[in-house]
Amino acid sequence: MRRIGVLVLVSLSLFAACLAGGLAQDQPGQAPAPQPETETAVSQEPPPEYKLQLEDVMRMSVWGEPNLTVELTVDPKGYTNIPLAGQIYAEGLTQQELIGKIAKGLSGYLVEPKVQIAMVRFRMPKIHVLGQVNRPGVHEIKWGDRVMEAIALAGSFMETAYLEGARLTHGSSNESIPLDLRALFYGGDMSKNLRLEDGDTIYIPEDTMNWYYVLGEVLRPGRYRLKENVSVLDAISNAAGPTQRGSLKGTCVIRGDLNNPQRIKLDMSKLIRSADMAQNIKLQPGDVVYVPETSKLDWGKISSAVSAIINSSYLFRVWGL
Repeated sequence: MRRIGVLVLVSLSLFAACLAGGLAQDQPGQAPAPQPETETAVSQEPPPEYKLQLEDVMRMSVWGEPNLTVELTVDPKGYTNIPLAGQIYAEGLTQQELIGKIAKGLSGYLVEPKVQIAMVRFRMPKIHVLGQVNRPGVHEIKWGDRVMEAIALAGSFMETAYLEGARLTHGSSNESIPLDLRALFYGGDMSKNLRLEDGDTIYIPEDTMNWYYVLGEVLRPGRYRLKENVSVLDAISNAAGPTQRGSLKGTCVIRGDLNNPQRIKLDMSKLIRSADMAQNIKLQPGDVVYVPETSKLDWGKISSAVSAIINSSYLFRVWGL
């Protein structure tokens, strides 16, 4: 009986110790730190047509041959060293082409070796985005990226961009393809969102056509960007309005060839007084809005002013000023 009693006391003591230990672990600050989750880096696989380049890293495995699971690197001379098979020139080969050469090299030691290659580190594609973008230059893209992603990487296009005149040139073939970015971004034509290749170049030229001029008695005479549906009143407003000597009644629009221009006389005071919308015509590329000092137009003075401003603007563009 005494032995049974001792055993019971020992059991109770052990139970109490375990319970105390469990309670101690449940106290704040006593719980074991959670084990960090292991993150597996997943790298994007290049397309099957990707050609190996210098410093690319691959992992090779051969079915049934664990000793041949190794990491391969394309060295500065374009070679990679294969166990048993020796050096193989890898630069410029696709993965499948390299697998074929490795299998051929190992066939002297193994019967029908089954070789696999997984890319570990490889060169991501790079393209040029040039012209009227906020961040022109070389940009690294992902395999499968398209034109819209490239324009976003370049900080989008500038206000001076001639979107309809953009071009995409493939680095592999030098083929130049017209790229109507206005249809893509403003018209939703996704057929223009072409897939990009390594070495491609997107060029967006400056719009030298869609401009108009506001001259004469306005507070800010000069050249302005022609957006859609810009009217004469819009143009005068963009130029900060007429001066105190300016006559809206004598406003005119000069259109076409400066040697033989079309002269459209307007009375903007009618628009203001009686909402005569016939006076507020829409502007076309190259139009000149002229606000004279009096309602009587001096065509010689106007012609001299227009020629001087437009010709100097042309020279500035030619000289890059």
